[in-house]
Amino acid sequence: RDVTPKPLLSLKPTVLRAGQVQQTPGHSTPTSEVSDVIDRISSAGFSRSGYSQDGSTGSISPEGTDDGTDSGTPHGEGDDDKKGDKKGAKGEAKEAPQEAKEDVPLTEEELDRNVYITLKETETFWLLNIPGRCVANDSPEAAAVEESNERYRTLLKEKEGSEMFVDAVVQTLNKLSKNKEVQTMLQGTASAGSQATWWDIVDSFEDQDEEGGGVEDVSAPVVAKETKAAVDAAKAIQMADEFNAESAKAEESTTQGATAEGGEAAAEPAEPSLLDTDLSQFDGLPVALTVMERAVTQNIYHDRLLLYRDFRPRDPSFSPPAGVQAMQYLWEFSCDLTVDRNVSCMAWNKVKKDMLAVGYGQFEFSKQKDGMVAFWSLKNPDYPDWTFKAPCGVTSVDFSSTQPSLLAVGFYDGMVAIYDVRAPTDKPILESGHTSGKHSDPVWKLQWVERGSERGENLISISTDGRVTQWSIKKGLEFTDLMKLKRVHRRTVPQTSSTAAAAKSEAFISRRSSGMCFDFSPRDPSIYVVGTEDGNIHKCSCSYSEQYLESYFGHSGPLYQIQWSPFAHNLFLSASADWTVKLWQEDSDSALITFQSGNEEVADLSWSPTNSTVFGTVTCDGRMEVWDLSVSTLKPILVHTLEETKLSCLLFSEASPIVVCGGSKGSVSVFRLVGVDRADDGPEVQLKRMEDAMSSNIMSTTDDSNKGN
Repeated sequence: RDVTPKPLLSLKPTVLRAGQVQQTPGHSTPTSEVSDVIDRISSAGFSRSGYSQDGSTGSISPEGTDDGTDSGTPHGEGDDDKKGDKKGAKGEAKEAPQEAKEDVPLTEEELDRNVYITLKETETFWLLNIPGRCVANDSPEAAAVEESNERYRTLLKEKEGSEMFVDAVVQTLNKLSKNKEVQTMLQGTASAGSQATWWDIVDSFEDQDEEGGGVEDVSAPVVAKETKAAVDAAKAIQMADEFNAESAKAEESTTQGATAEGGEAAAEPAEPSLLDTDLSQFDGLPVALTVMERAVTQNIYHDRLLLYRDFRPRDPSFSPPAGVQAMQYLWEFSCDLTVDRNVSCMAWNKVKKDMLAVGYGQFEFSKQKDGMVAFWSLKNPDYPDWTFKAPCGVTSVDFSSTQPSLLAVGFYDGMVAIYDVRAPTDKPILESGHTSGKHSDPVWKLQWVERGSERGENLISISTDGRVTQWSIKKGLEFTDLMKLKRVHRRTVPQTSSTAAAAKSEAFISRRSSGMCFDFSPRDPSIYVVGTEDGNIHKCSCSYSEQYLESYFGHSGPLYQIQWSPFAHNLFLSASADWTVKLWQEDSDSALITFQSGNEEVADLSWSPTNSTVFGTVTCDGRMEVWDLSVSTLKPILVHTLEETKLSCLLFSEASPIVVCGGSKGSVSVFRLVGVDRADDGPEVQLKRMEDAMSSNIMSTTDDSNKGN
């Protein structure tokens, strides 16, 4: 039995059942009313189409019948008529659509009549039925399923003791797969290129047009583009010619103004030229000019850059004879921004070891002005990659080892700031203030120190206010004072009862000592030595902030630099304003060797990172000296003097046999060391060379003193 509902609009009155069509007058059923309304709504403009219904009687009659018979009669009575003439029926059927085109509006009574719609659900039929193996706990079948499972578990327990019981696992086989690879011959390719100007391209296209009778439409836009480029190039040449004409006119007017009577300028001020044009308005032009400048500069410095990298130069005149120790001047980092500025400090980047950060600032209080930091590299030795200015003089700089983009800067006013060189801006990312541990005197030295995996890397600073401060950047810039330096009595001669009483009665003007320099031991990161303005050296520990572990006496002037040996971890050097450099041993309170070559202050010193017995010094009279303990302790092996320059700092390079020094003229001189580098020797060989040099020099010094006595 087909119970699928059929749409009402597709029903024809001739297929309706007799009970649905024949109705008594005035008693229309809801079904007839539904069919009546739907049929009327389906017609365009509420017109009758296909069949009509009498509103008063509720009967349905087909349109287009000429005999006027009521279609509401039973089907039995209309059977004879249907068996009649078929041709007449076909003709009537053809005439029916013509009469259906007439539109009859609905009456008010028909519009106000209620319409009843009855919806019935058909029987559900399944397209796909896959019964599940699981039932819900709250379903009616849950109890029966649980009972069946329990019976199965009971059956398994009863069969476990039987000999026929087997507990086995079955594993299905995976489908076999096969991979096939085919090897083909490599296709040969070739690259070819040529260089041509815009004019050559335009002329080539014009020649093709003349010879071949025209070019394809695809190349027409290319010709137009190239022609536009040629026009732009012609305009550039015209602008250059105008610029040259303006320059010549300006020079002529300047000459006439200089030779006019009374010394007054005879010409009016010249109009703004191309030199006054702001290049930033041209997108990409400043970057392109920078790249072009670097390329030209590297071509100029090509031979010297090869020497910097310790390559054999093309010109033999640049290289000294083999086996000779020499110091060769290469160039100097200087520009118009650094003129008349004092180079106060320098630091190499820990990763980009050819990048040099140079701090500029005055040491004297009466000559203070704004400070600056410049970053120099081999890309352009004539101009720094980036500079930023500071409100006061820069006194110390140092790059971080774990985060090479962080640069710590110490200032003359006691502030400590940290800059991120990846973001070129004058504002630091962290800085100390009066409420966050700012020093009250100049910060003379900064150093990043690795304190282990737990504590990480910390920044240490020292100032003449007597504080050795540790800075942490984990939560802002937090400080902790490792030591507050105190003055101690100098023990220069053995004390007697009278000298002891005099020393006891002596009173200090200030109990606080002024710190000038420090350095952490490479063997123990918690041990460090401090040089003071009094000329004393104190060995300190990060675990004790109230007392010194040991004190070293020997200098009679302020200490400007102190540094541990990178190979012999129990030795360190100190440079002082008393014209001397002293070599100390950690376990001895007296100096092992004293070095002196002149009568000027020794402003800075540095150990060579590639030779255990070599160190360098700079003095205030412009002398840069290189000493070698294995050769002599009385005079340096290499000396270079910079006239009218007061040198203040010195650094050895770890990547090349290079030493740099800076001074009062604002320039950093770059020198190549020949015959000094021992980078190929291992740490054990370096330490053995240092021990041999120390033993021979100490023995010779002792013998000389005995002969004198």
